[in-house]
Amino acid sequence: MRVLCPRLLPPALAAAVLLATSGCTAAGRAAGMQASRRPLPGAAEAGTPVTTVLLEPTTTTTTGEAVAWPSPATATISSREVTIAPGQTTGWHRHPGVVFGRVLSGELEVEYAGRGRRVLHAGESILESQQVAHTGTNLGTEPVRILVFAVGAEGKPMSVKTQPPSMPAGLGGTRAADLVEATAVDPRLRVDLRYAGTDNFTGRVLYPVSRALLQRPAAEALRRANDRAHAEGRGLLVLDAYRPWSVTRMFWDAYPMHRAYLADPLEGSRHNRGCAVDLTVVDLATGKEVRMPSGYDDFSERAHPGWQGGSAAERAERDRLRGWMEAEGFSVH
Repeated sequence: MRVLCPRLLPPALAAAVLLATSGCTAAGRAAGMQASRRPLPGAAEAGTPVTTVLLEPTTTTTTGEAVAWPSPATATISSREVTIAPGQTTGWHRHPGVVFGRVLSGELEVEYAGRGRRVLHAGESILESQQVAHTGTNLGTEPVRILVFAVGAEGKPMSVKTQPPSMPAGLGGTRAADLVEATAVDPRLRVDLRYAGTDNFTGRVLYPVSRALLQRPAAEALRRANDRAHAEGRGLLVLDAYRPWSVTRMFWDAYPMHRAYLADPLEGSRHNRGCAVDLTVVDLATGKEVRMPSGYDDFSERAHPGWQGGSAAERAERDRLRGWMEAEGFSVH
């Protein structure tokens, strides 16, 4: 198969790419030279070759940057096919050189730091961003295959890892934060922040301390809900409250298979704003957690508020907790 290079490169570099595709070894080049001496069948009637334009000539990358070419005297050209498995991400990176990509199969979601997201479909081509950090994620069920041509400076990498972007401007809102420790508002509350330990779906410690922080109105509403629970011989156990945005970003990047249950870091979550709480119930007589239809960090229908599985007793405990919370202004999410 012949690969047609788009008219993106300086003439000398474009010629080099075309030559590189026609014979990668000395034997291949010799065979090509011998073949060129033999007339092709029907050559007199062949006419003009069919040309498919993969990408129109451009002077900007997909994020609008002016293309920065390396010095032709020290430029290197490489070509490869990249395969991204379902659920796999490329990780955050940028390209110091010029990178052309053609999606051969599948669909790839690409997020550009501060520039939003786009989905690349099979048959699409782009001149990839150079200095804007980005990451690609295969959210489909089939591998994504990408044909890549890269032009860079000799001895320099074509891709450089970067840190995830910082929180987008404006997500903090306009109201002044009034975070308080929930146990300072209601000392009866029990706290077991799962992300301050390893008893969570990542198996990692994500919070440096186990402190349940909430906006003051949420903490006060939680105290009133706990009043209702205590009146029925139950108490509230807080499993998560305020969550740093950086953790939301990490969840999104590292666990794309769970995105249906994760907050989009471009929008931020109720947890990031200190007005959401994850909790369960303990029996005041025994001090033990009561059984619920699901455990914590359950990414299945068992954790849905309307799931009708499990035992009648488990569903009753769940529904009582929901009733106490909704009576004080919380809504189930």
